Amino acid sequence: MNKGRMILLAGVAFLLTACGGFEPETALNESREQLTAFFTSYEDDEVVADYTQESVTAFLEGDISNYFSDHFKNEIPGLIEQIPFDDAHLDPMPNELDFIRKIENEVRWVEYKINDYEIDSEDEQVEFFVESKEFGINSSSVSIIMIQEDGNWKILAIED
Repeated sequence: MNKGRMILLAGVAFLLTACGGFEPETALNESREQLTAFFTSYEDDEVVADYTQESVTAFLEGDISNYFSDHFKNEIPGLIEQIPFDDAHLDPMPNELDFIRKIENEVRWVEYKINDYEIDSEDEQVEFFVESKEFGINSSSVSIIMIQEDGNWKILAIED
């Protein structure tokens, strides 16, 4: 009886160990699904805030922040400080906030599509190379690095 329990416990321990590591394919699928949900949170070109510091802050710290890692959330106040709310600029948003843009006195959502990806097993991250669905002068492409935090895949960084 003791030997049977030992074998059972060893089997359970093996399964827990095998399931606990970073699985690249699972990471890719889960992070892609989460990033796609982020991109489709709003309609492309939907107004998400007024072009004021208070409104943009409320938007970025609202429901959309569930897609952001703690590290990215900590960057938001500094990114908001970079936005020239009092001046007229063609593209006033920092690159890290490329998923929104200013048109007149409104802030609008920019929907992106995934073109490619890289899996970093060592750092347990997935980097997506994405581009806006819009063509022409307003089109852009960025890379989005995602990590798993609190059991969910979240945006760690957005880079030009």
